[in-house]
Amino acid sequence: MLSLIPDPPVRELLEFCQSQNIRNIHLQVGKKKDNDVSLIYSKAIQSVQIIIDPSNLPIFIHCLDGANVTGLVVACLRKLQMWSIPSCMGEFLSEFIEKFSGEIEIPSMIPHWLWGGHVTSNKHPTLKLKFLDPRVIEQFEQKKKNGKSIEVDNKDKRVNGEYDSMTLQALALEGLDDIND
Repeated sequence: MLSLIPDPPVRELLEFCQSQNIRNIHLQVGKKKDNDVSLIYSKAIQSVQIIIDPSNLPIFIHCLDGANVTGLVVACLRKLQMWSIPSCMGEFLSEFIEKFSGEIEIPSMIPHWLWGGHVTSNKHPTLKLKFLDPRVIEQFEQKKKNGKSIEVDNKDKRVNGEYDSMTLQALALEGLDDIND
C-alpha cells in the first residue's frame, strides 16, 4: 500500500496492514491548497519507482481525497508507459470533469463564444443553469414556440445576419473594430 498523505497513516490502518501482511509505504505529501500542486517531482519519481517494483505488487495507492495526488502519480506512471500527454491528462482530468456539477449563473449578455451569444437551451444535461435575466429564457421560449431558429455564423460572429452589441465589444477587444467600415 502506498500512502501519499501529509501525516503518517493512522494506527488502525497500520494494524490492519500488519494483520493482513500488507506492506505500507508512506511518502509524505503536503495537503492541497487551492490551485497548488502538493506533489513535488521527487515524490512523483519515488512513487513511480515504488509502483513498478515487482516486490510491491499488487499495490493500492491512496492520498487524502483519492484524486489529486493519486491521479498525478498515475498520470506520471502513464507517461512512463509511453502514453501521450493528452491521454495521461485525459485520464486524470476525466474524473474531475465527470464530477463537475453545480449551478452556473448565466449573465444577461452572453459572450459570443458561449452558444453563439444566445441561449440555445434552457437546460444542461449535468449542470444547473441560473439565468440572471429571466427575459433571456422568455425570449428563448418565445422563439422556440414560434419555431424560429437562431442562425449563428461562428466564422464571422454574426447572429441572424447582424452583430449584437456583445459581439461588437468582443470584436473591438480583438482589434477588429473596423469591421463595419
